[in-house]
Amino acid sequence: MNSRHCYFLVCTFFIVISTSFFSCKKPHVKVEQLPYPQIKAGIVKVYGKLNDRTSLITSLILRFQNPVSMSESIFETQVEKDGSFYFESPIECSMVFGSIYSPGYGGVLVELSSGEDIKVELSIDRNRKLEINNVTGSCFLTNQDKENYNNIFNRFIDYPHDQAPVFKMTPEEFAHYQLDLMQKRMDYAMEGAKFSDAGKSFMLNELKLFYLSEVFFAYKEWADVSFKNSNDKEKPSDWSPQEPTIKYYTFLKSFDLNNPLYLYNSYYYKMIQTLLSRDALNIPPISDTPVEEWLSKAKATLSDLLGFVSGQFYDLLAANAYAKQFNDDVTPLSDKQKNNIKVYFGDGEIAKILLIKNEEIIKLAERKNAVVVNKTPNVPKEELMTAIISKYINKAVLVDFWATWCGPCLDAMKRIDDFKSQLNDKNIVFVYITNGSSPQDLWNKTIKSIPGEHYYLNKEEWESISYSKQYGFEVIPTYLLFDLNGSLKDKITGYPGNEKMQTMIEKLLP
Repeated sequence: MNSRHCYFLVCTFFIVISTSFFSCKKPHVKVEQLPYPQIKAGIVKVYGKLNDRTSLITSLILRFQNPVSMSESIFETQVEKDGSFYFESPIECSMVFGSIYSPGYGGVLVELSSGEDIKVELSIDRNRKLEINNVTGSCFLTNQDKENYNNIFNRFIDYPHDQAPVFKMTPEEFAHYQLDLMQKRMDYAMEGAKFSDAGKSFMLNELKLFYLSEVFFAYKEWADVSFKNSNDKEKPSDWSPQEPTIKYYTFLKSFDLNNPLYLYNSYYYKMIQTLLSRDALNIPPISDTPVEEWLSKAKATLSDLLGFVSGQFYDLLAANAYAKQFNDDVTPLSDKQKNNIKVYFGDGEIAKILLIKNEEIIKLAERKNAVVVNKTPNVPKEELMTAIISKYINKAVLVDFWATWCGPCLDAMKRIDDFKSQLNDKNIVFVYITNGSSPQDLWNKTIKSIPGEHYYLNKEEWESISYSKQYGFEVIPTYLLFDLNGSLKDKITGYPGNEKMQTMIEKLLP
């Protein structure tokens, strides 16, 4: 992780929280404690009204995390002329916190409850940001909780301390140092802040899980950044960070990962994904192994590290092992796996959700064959873009410049899927271009669920396009639209929304 990536992580997190939390104004019911959420397959419906006649907002996005399928739901809907809008979405938990947002206008928190119709009234404040005027149901965080949130997080990040030479620490020393520093950060951030019991619980969980995901699970990245930024003249030139062994992960016991309230926190699911991928923990793919047998192997490694041998965490771990197969390999469940799920989970909610997700993966696997990895044309660099486009004679082409680390790029891909499948029999090709900033192994995994033509450019090839007078751009995602004659018709920076993108595409089609 270089300094650019560290900066991106922090910036991405603040973008998410600024568009996800703390805008519900008057809770109907005062709740002292957050209710325990339950895993539950259901449908949530959101009926809304945007009261702003001068706004340029034509669409809104609903976004939330799913605890079983290990995925993020992102749905876009149009705002009608009268300001009304509507979302209907599957949900995997009895209640989750999601956000309704519009790029450039921020977002607001909404409580999504399985089987409950949510009614929300939005407006634009004096700073041209979305705010909630009214919402049905209860808000479990008070106004003061919401007002404190960003300040607390800023204080947590900005805690004044000397920058320790992390690269000189062993992984175990790093973990001990960070546990102490995390507590100091939380004490500093929360000092004097007034929260409800529910707000305090939610806030502390947010801080802890963020730190767990972005610091404790990133020892090598933090050590590498520390080494590169150090002015120590005696540092060795051939230094490289140690690979943490299983002993390193004893810090996990400090995080009480069986806490059911963690279901509200998106970083909880990211943490489970990370656990399943750590070589030192040696947790095997679940494959056709019976769930009970697989969990026995996982517990042999994890129970001492976590400090418990049973609970909802282990059920989620097993469910996420199947979800990892879905998301990494786009591979549906085998008959043996479906039977194993039934034996272990019975007719429970986790089994229902996995089988529903499996049907989606079956359809997606059929599209997997439409993923084409291309060699970069061997032409002078200034002719590269023309050479790529010339391959698709008599077709409209949408070129998407993206990266695996670019959250807005991946979000846009999910949103565009809403209408992309409708264009399967149309005369258009989707071309996806990235570069070496996307780790190639991760790129190979990610594109399995992105049907289209893919190119992986080196630095010079990428810059020959991004720095060019005709096609140049500074940020991603950026899109180029070419007509059937190969002529550039539009260049768009940032995803413009489904309605506008679909309209621009359809104008190019016969």
